[in-house]
Amino acid sequence: KRVYLISCVVLSILLISPVTIWADSCPEGQKWNDRTGDCVKDRTSSSKNRSTTRKGKWHPYGGTCEDLKPREAISLASKIISGEPFRLNRGASVCKHNVELIKNNDEQILKISARLGDGIRSSDWSDIKKGNRRRFEFMFVREIRINTGFRLEYSVRVTQDNTFLQVPGNQFYWFWITQLHPGGIGASVMVVKVDRREGLLAFDHVIQDTTGFGAVKTDYTPERFGKWVKITIEFKPSRKNGFRRLWVDDQMVVEENNVQTIWNSTTSKTFSLKFGIYQGIESGGKNPPAIRNDDQQSIQFKDFHFKRI
Repeated sequence: KRVYLISCVVLSILLISPVTIWADSCPEGQKWNDRTGDCVKDRTSSSKNRSTTRKGKWHPYGGTCEDLKPREAISLASKIISGEPFRLNRGASVCKHNVELIKNNDEQILKISARLGDGIRSSDWSDIKKGNRRRFEFMFVREIRINTGFRLEYSVRVTQDNTFLQVPGNQFYWFWITQLHPGGIGASVMVVKVDRREGLLAFDHVIQDTTGFGAVKTDYTPERFGKWVKITIEFKPSRKNGFRRLWVDDQMVVEENNVQTIWNSTTSKTFSLKFGIYQGIESGGKNPPAIRNDDQQSIQFKDFHFKRI
């Protein structure tokens, strides 16, 4: 009986050993198949590997993206933005590099950045797919109706890694950080613009020139932060009794009352107030101005307040 038991154990080892040897020697991404007696593709492992290496680490339009949930982006921005609820553009890609909350002693700063591929994940935005346009914006949930005024104020500066503002030849040279956009298709009626040739502008008024804003760079090495500048805007979209008022560091520099503040072609009666980074593009030419793939647009906001008046 004892001999019989030993024989059974030896037989079991001989039967199991080949399987163990072959299973351990299967190449990565494959597994042992008991039925065929061979190494076969491990579909479960392959699928899992694909999800961990691609999901949240890529863009459909090039570039890279480590995913950030929209509610997380809004939560970070809400530390700085006050007045009314806000959200992201519908269909917008959201990456960790788009939104960063910086704490400097008792001060909180919201940094917004855009890189290659950042934009609306839609086939309509072919210029983003081509790599010559970027955008990442928040917008207030409630639209602003025609003949209704609002007040917006914030402090802003350019960050050191804002390589977009270098001055090379035949390169795109501006992006918006605030815009009031009509519902549907149409041109924005109010913008605050970063222009690497002129600086920071609102209503075509130079708020801060390129020297103060840190917009002129001679190479792609970060130079310095721009200087903080406080902007206050009061605006009412209207065909005849609108107003445009602008304060820079609490000093009024523009005051226009009872004027037309929307385009003749504007048909919408509602407008969306957006803020962040919106890089436009020149159209109509076969060779539009390009931007380098390693360019990054970056700005910082603090003390951001909105209210209706």
